Amino acid sequence: MENNFFDQFFAKSDGITTLEMHTQHVITAGKNLLKSLPFTPEKRTYWAEKLYRCAVLHDLGKIHSEFQRRLNGAKDVTIRHEIISLWFCENFLDLSEDELFAIATHHKGIMRTDAFKRLEMDALKAHMEEHLNSNINLLTKETLEKWLNLMNLHLPLKTQEIQPEISKQRIKILHYSHQSKIIDNNKERKELSLMRALMIASDHIGSARMENEVPTYKKIDLKDFQPKDKNKNLLSFRKFQENLQTITFDVILHAPTGSGKTEAALSWVYANQVENARLFYLLPYTASINAMVSRLQKVFGEERVTALHSKTLDFFYNQLADEESNDEKKEEKDYAKIQQEAKSKKFLSAELFYPVKVATLHQVLKTSLKGKGWELALYDYRNALFIIDEFHTYNALLTGMLLASIKLFRNLFNAKFFFMSATIPDFMLNIILNEVFDGNEKKIIRPNIEEASDKEILDRKRHILYCKEEKYVSDEITLIQDFLTKGKSVLVIVNNVKTAQKLYEEIDFTDKEKVKLLHSGFHKKDRTQIEESITNEDYTRRPQLLIATQAVEVSLDIDYDVAFIENAPIDALIQRLGRVNRAGKKGLAPIYLFENIIGNTPFYDNEVLKNTWNYLQTLDNQELSEQDLVKVCNQVYEKGYNENQQKDFEQGLKNTTIQDFETDWIAGDWNNWIEDIFEKNNQKIDVLCSNLLFDKWDGKDNTLGYDSLIKQKRYIEANQLFVSVYFYETNSKKDENREILISYDLEYDSKIGYKKKVDTFENVSL
Repeated sequence: MENNFFDQFFAKSDGITTLEMHTQHVITAGKNLLKSLPFTPEKRTYWAEKLYRCAVLHDLGKIHSEFQRRLNGAKDVTIRHEIISLWFCENFLDLSEDELFAIATHHKGIMRTDAFKRLEMDALKAHMEEHLNSNINLLTKETLEKWLNLMNLHLPLKTQEIQPEISKQRIKILHYSHQSKIIDNNKERKELSLMRALMIASDHIGSARMENEVPTYKKIDLKDFQPKDKNKNLLSFRKFQENLQTITFDVILHAPTGSGKTEAALSWVYANQVENARLFYLLPYTASINAMVSRLQKVFGEERVTALHSKTLDFFYNQLADEESNDEKKEEKDYAKIQQEAKSKKFLSAELFYPVKVATLHQVLKTSLKGKGWELALYDYRNALFIIDEFHTYNALLTGMLLASIKLFRNLFNAKFFFMSATIPDFMLNIILNEVFDGNEKKIIRPNIEEASDKEILDRKRHILYCKEEKYVSDEITLIQDFLTKGKSVLVIVNNVKTAQKLYEEIDFTDKEKVKLLHSGFHKKDRTQIEESITNEDYTRRPQLLIATQAVEVSLDIDYDVAFIENAPIDALIQRLGRVNRAGKKGLAPIYLFENIIGNTPFYDNEVLKNTWNYLQTLDNQELSEQDLVKVCNQVYEKGYNENQQKDFEQGLKNTTIQDFETDWIAGDWNNWIEDIFEKNNQKIDVLCSNLLFDKWDGKDNTLGYDSLIKQKRYIEANQLFVSVYFYETNSKKDENREILISYDLEYDSKIGYKKKVDTFENVSL
C-alpha cells in the first residue's frame, strides 16, 4: 500500500473531509475534552489512552466501498460503518470490552425490539458477512496495520481465522435483553457507558469542527458578579450574600424578590467551585432561561454558557442572526451559515461541551429517567453544582421526581444543590428538608433581620394593596388610562389569552407603540421580540403598558409603577408583585387585585383561589411587607398538597426508573417515551395561521411569509411562525405539499397573537 492509500477514503459527503482528517479531528476533540472534565491526573491519563484507541478505530469501517458509495448519494445502502470497525477490532485486536462497545454504539443504541435508531441484528450477522465478501481484499489485517501506523498507534495484531460475523457473545452485549446476563457486574456495565459517553462526545465535537474550541474552566471571583447600580458603580454585598460566600454545603435560600438572589446563588457557587465541575442553573420557563444565559455569559464568558431547553435552536439562531446584523462589514446575512452554526450549538448544548448550562427541569429529569443521552451526564454531573430557581412553580408530580433525582445525583455524582425562591410554603420546605436533607434545618438560609443590609429588604414595603371585591379588571379601564396619562408604567396581568387580547383592544391609549401584550398566543419570533422589548436595558424603550398572562411571572427582570391583577394562587401573586416596584425605590406602588376572573381557570385549584382572596382581603388598603406575603402563603397552603396532588407527589418521588437507576443499568439503552412526556403536549398542536403563508406589505416593510422563507432556505425562521394551540381551537388541515398543519379559521396578528377570524373572545387558558 502506498503512503497516501487512505487519501481515497472520505468520512463526510462534503468531498473534502477524508477519513484521516476526521479521525484527527476526533482525536484532538477527545484530548481537549478530557482536559475540561473533572478528572484526577491519574484518571485523565487512564481515559486518554482508551479514548485515543477508540478515536483511531471508531470510523475505520468507512473505508468500505458501500459506505463510500453512500457518501456519493446512493440510497440503497444498508451498511453500518461502525460494525465494520467493530469487525476489524474483533478479528485482529485485543481491546477491552468497553472500548469495543463504544466503537460499536457511537452512533446507535443497543438492539431493542420496540426501539428506534438502534442497531439491528442483520447489521451484525448477515449484512456483515455480505460486506466482508464484497470487500475481501480491503478488509484485511494489512489494511488495519497500515492504518495504525498512519495514526501512530502501536498495538499487537492477532493471527487467527477470520470470523465473518460479529461474535455471539458481543451480539448479546449489544442487546437489551441479554447484556446484564453476559455482564452481571453493575460496575462493568457502567464502564461500558462511561467509555461510550466519551467516544460519542468526542465524535460529535470533532464532527462539528469545534475540537479546538472546547471551553476551558473559569474560576470566578467576587468581582465577576458583584452587584452594581444603574451607573455601573459597585455595591456592597448584603450580609446573607456574604455568608453564602463561605458555605460549602447544600442550601435552601428563602429570600424576597428583588433581594439579589442571583448574586446570592453565585456567592454559593464561588464558595463551592471545583476545577472543571459543571454548573447547572434550572429555571421553569424559556424566557427567563434566555435572559439568564445572557447574564451568566457576562460572569463566565460567552463561550462557556449555553441554554438547554426545547427552544434552544431558536435561541441560538436569533442570537447569531443579531450578531451578524451588527457586523457592519456584511451587506447580507448568510442564513445557511447561521442555521448551521445554530444547529451545531444546539447539538453541543446537550453534550459534554459547555461548562455552564441554563436549563429547564425537564432536561435534567431526562437523565434520571434515562432518556436519550443520559450517559453523558455521568461526566457532566460529576461534582456539579445545581441552582434550582423558583422550584415552587412545579406541579406535585414534577416536584416528586425532582426530589428523587436530587437524592440520586447527590449519591451518585457528589453533586451539590442550591434551592432558591421568594415563595416557599412551609409544607414544601419541610418536604425538601425531610426527603433530601434528613431534616437538617441548617440548610435553610434567610436574610437576617439583625443585619442592617438584610433588614432593609425584609422591612421594605413596596406595595399597597387594594382588593376589588366582585370586580373585574375591565371595570377599571378608566383608572388604568388615568395612570398612563400621568406617565406611570402599568402592568396588567390576567389569567387568559383572550382576556389579555380584549383588554388590549379596549384600553384607549394614544401611543399604541408603548403597549405590549405577552402571552402564549404569539409565535416564537414575535414572542422573542416582545421579551427583548420588555427587558430592554434602556428603560425608556420598554413598553409603558404591558398586558400579560402568567407568562410574565417568573424571573423576568421588569419593573412597573402600578399593577392591575386578576386573582391567582398566592405563590403566583407574589411573583406578579415582584414585577412591580422591584427595587422598592418608588415609594408604595398601588396593586389592584380583582376577585372576579374573566373566563375559566382550570389550571388553578378553586380552593386555593378562594383562600388566597380571603386571606389577602384582610390586608386590603394596607402596606405589604415580605413577611405579610409569606404569612398568607403559609395560611393558604397550611394543609399542603390535596389528596390528588399528594398521590402525584408520591408517584414522582417513588418513580421506579429513578429508584432503580443504578441496579437496572443497561449501557447504550434509553427510554423512548421521555421525549413524549416532556416536549409534546397531548392537548396542543403546532399550526401555521393561513395568513402567514405569504408575504405581507404593510405600506412600509415587507414581512416574509412561510413560503418565501422556505424558498430562501431560512427553515428555522419559517418554523418560528407556528403557534401552539389547543386542538379544539381550530379545524386545521394537513397541507400535503408543505407537510404542515395549516389553520384556515385562525388568523395571526403580530400585535395580539392568534385569534379566530370572527373573534368572539372566547376564553383560552395558557
